[in-house]
Amino acid sequence: MSNNSNFDTLATTIITLLGGKENLEFVNHCATRLRVNVRDLSRVNQDGLKSTKGVLGLSVQESSKEVQVIIGQTIEDVFSAVQKQVGDLKGSKGTSSSGKGILGKFANFLMMMAGIMSPIIPALLAAGLLGVFILVLQWCGMAADSSTITILTNLQQTIFYFLPVYIGYTAAKKFDTEPVLAMVLCAFLVYPGWVDMVNTMTAEGQTFTSYFGIPTMLNTYNSSVIQPVLAVFVMSKIDALLKKVLPVSVRHVLKPFLLLLIMSAITLPLLAPLGAFITNYIYAGMVWVRKTVPWLGVFAIILFSSTVGVFMPGFHMALMPIAMASIADAGYDDLINIWFYCCTLTPAFVALAVGLKTKNKNLKSIAFPASLSAFFGISEPTVYGINYKMPKIYGVYMVTALTAGLISGIFGLKSYGFGAYSLTNILLFLGPEKDVSNFIHALIVLAIMAVMSFVGVFATKWDDSIYGEDDDDTPVALPGTTDEMVVTGDASIAAPAEGTYVAMKDIQDEIFSSGALGTCFGMKPLNNVITSPVTGIINSVAPTKHAITIYGSNGEQVMVHIGLDSVKLNGMGIRTFVKPGMKVRTGEKIAEYKKAMFETEGIDDTVITILLNPDAYKNVVVDDSDMKSVIKAEK
Repeated sequence: MSNNSNFDTLATTIITLLGGKENLEFVNHCATRLRVNVRDLSRVNQDGLKSTKGVLGLSVQESSKEVQVIIGQTIEDVFSAVQKQVGDLKGSKGTSSSGKGILGKFANFLMMMAGIMSPIIPALLAAGLLGVFILVLQWCGMAADSSTITILTNLQQTIFYFLPVYIGYTAAKKFDTEPVLAMVLCAFLVYPGWVDMVNTMTAEGQTFTSYFGIPTMLNTYNSSVIQPVLAVFVMSKIDALLKKVLPVSVRHVLKPFLLLLIMSAITLPLLAPLGAFITNYIYAGMVWVRKTVPWLGVFAIILFSSTVGVFMPGFHMALMPIAMASIADAGYDDLINIWFYCCTLTPAFVALAVGLKTKNKNLKSIAFPASLSAFFGISEPTVYGINYKMPKIYGVYMVTALTAGLISGIFGLKSYGFGAYSLTNILLFLGPEKDVSNFIHALIVLAIMAVMSFVGVFATKWDDSIYGEDDDDTPVALPGTTDEMVVTGDASIAAPAEGTYVAMKDIQDEIFSSGALGTCFGMKPLNNVITSPVTGIINSVAPTKHAITIYGSNGEQVMVHIGLDSVKLNGMGIRTFVKPGMKVRTGEKIAEYKKAMFETEGIDDTVITILLNPDAYKNVVVDDSDMKSVIKAEK
């Protein structure tokens, strides 16, 4: 099967487990994640997604109904395959939120900023690498005032100079307004004529001019972030208003004109200075930390990101404006980029050590590519594919990163450009003025991360059974497909409970009754005991305990789903007796649940048994005449 076919199959599986095409409202991606806003979060099969081969992890934001499917380095291929099947949903409004309270609103704001900044990351990383390339060329003897160095510097600075324009585009996508007009509005803030006007008048001692009689502060906004976000947000509201009040016959001509005119009069005198005010106060707080407790800043933000921040994935991108403000003002960043440095390269070394130590072939196949990805600046495959799945390994990562952050703070480590958190950009610690002492400190911190990661991984006993049996050479297929599936014999799947049989078509959940996940049947239990329907090995147990997947001894993949919508209980009322890697036999007790709690919460306690890989068999029959063999699958 070709690679494209593999991506198409994975895309089909993801779309199905997300509740189908009709449940998708907004689909986009960042460096490693498929970002999806869904209409109904209850239709998303989180356990199915987590256990899907090709998916490294999952993050769900209930307030914004956003599901982040962690893919890794092949995200662009997977996104293209998804887009091919569902169409372009990037223009859909994906910012709706129901977050309550101050913390909820703040979390939503961070996620919004992360969504806006995420597409710009590649350009900023390119700027950092261009800076390194320019330094190397100069060290190799090229004159600093040569035409090549000058043009390369122009290319690098273009990324920062016109940053508001790029943000205008991504913000327009996020706020569902006109992208090109948003870019024009933001380009207006950095237009050379305005910059020249500001420089000339401020040189004469003036601080204000006027626009339509409105006092307007003389300020430049190149490399700004908050200002374009504010401007485009307000623009989206004015845009919606004009759509309502303007007749359709003149809307095409008048709306762009009025929108730009009104927004220019709001943005230049009000929103841009307000954004500068906010940015300045944020930066002032950073300066206070730098002067008062310079050793604590990086340590504190790593501690936050490794604990509370775990529940707000992507929020780090919302803090990029702090780094941009610091680099623009002081010429270096000693907080955000250093945090990224410690929390990107530490996972790289951790994953490398895990790959070298483990004998689990499945884990090895994840660890080495994830490590390489992190060394190049993208740590999500390691964090979600390894750290979050093995608590002791996460502990090694956290202790190492905190130590590296503390020492970085004591050293006063500085990054002289954005993107110093990959090995390719490590020369950014040297900077254009050749800060050798700072560069040596960066190398010391790097060595600490490497040594502590390897010592921690090799000195700690950790369980990697979640990745499957070490000696299991049977390839694992995607749910519902025959891709790379090896079936060694006929399958016989028993009822997982005593009770009343429920045919697949009668199950009160469209995902199951449609057979989207595979051939299945239900049992309405008489008691509270759940048993294994096959002999095999436990592959996964959902954190909420309501779903258990089992790899049968003949190659069958089976899921036991306890109740409909029981995920809402968050594990309450369900007790499991197995864990990944355990061997079980047909009829062996694997879980029990509290019927009274299910009834009180209004949850249907039908237990669903699903054959996830029916296409691997020539013939699959469901027959309730014998509860010891309800599903019969012939090889």
